[in-house]
Amino acid sequence: MIKQWFKSLIPPSLIQTVHLLIMKRAAANRGFSLRLHDSFMEVIKDDKIIRISRKHTVYLNDIFLSFDYYHKAVIPFKVNGLSIVDYSNPRYHDVVGFDLWPIMFPSFAEPVVTASQYLEFAGLSAGMTVIDLGAYSGLTSIMFSQSVGQHGIVVAIDADPINLQCIHRNIDRYNKCCASSIRIMEGAVWNHSNGIEFSCEGNMGGSASTIVGRNRGQLMKVQTFTLSDVAKLNELTRVDFIKCDIEGAESVVFEDKAFFKSFRPRIIVEPHVINGQLTSDKVMADLSLYGYNCKTIRQEGVELPLIECIP
Repeated sequence: MIKQWFKSLIPPSLIQTVHLLIMKRAAANRGFSLRLHDSFMEVIKDDKIIRISRKHTVYLNDIFLSFDYYHKAVIPFKVNGLSIVDYSNPRYHDVVGFDLWPIMFPSFAEPVVTASQYLEFAGLSAGMTVIDLGAYSGLTSIMFSQSVGQHGIVVAIDADPINLQCIHRNIDRYNKCCASSIRIMEGAVWNHSNGIEFSCEGNMGGSASTIVGRNRGQLMKVQTFTLSDVAKLNELTRVDFIKCDIEGAESVVFEDKAFFKSFRPRIIVEPHVINGQLTSDKVMADLSLYGYNCKTIRQEGVELPLIECIP
């Protein structure tokens, strides 16, 4: 409690400056260079560069650990012999493995290699229903829709306003082209419907301030839905698959006993670290109450695992 109170007195700009100094040293120790600009940073490895916003310094360690994963996710542009991937602002990218058209991402791209792991486990077919918890850019929702067809349903849920702009743009384009039935819900999935304070940062890590803290992004009150709410509001008669990548909220969303009395979907979860502990144990404990068998598998390209959950 005292540590949190003391931390709240330190200006966020000072915290960011100290973090950058630490990260510059960490970059050098791992064989990278870190170049700072007014509004963005460049992580450099040989002739490859990843640009990210200065406001996203918290993600630097992820870039160090999974540089190739993020650099290979999209087609880079070439400048003076350098291969540059620019995640410093929302922009369109040509996604490696997705050939329909460029996708607008809020910041980092979602590599198709991870979406392919979701699809391989899901076993989707025409007419099925999918809930995409943490839709981010909408790319995974589009790929799910390609599998379930125009008579299937995909519900895409996200709470970050910048993410939602990208989701609407990408999915509106897809719906016009492919006559799909992707539905967008604006809000966070939680264990109640009373709303929460949400840290909105226009990247993959937006979550409840109680999970990620109050210094990472713009704070705003957002609507919350339980899984039962999602099913009721969309008048779902079946749920075949849930993808869950919601930055720690997986520790509470599966407490919804009423949902699991009606639906028995396959579920794949990316766990996250809360207070130094991975949420895997809580997720598996919650789902075991409904008869699920869960196992942890390696996620391609990053350190966080995936949890495959079969009813």
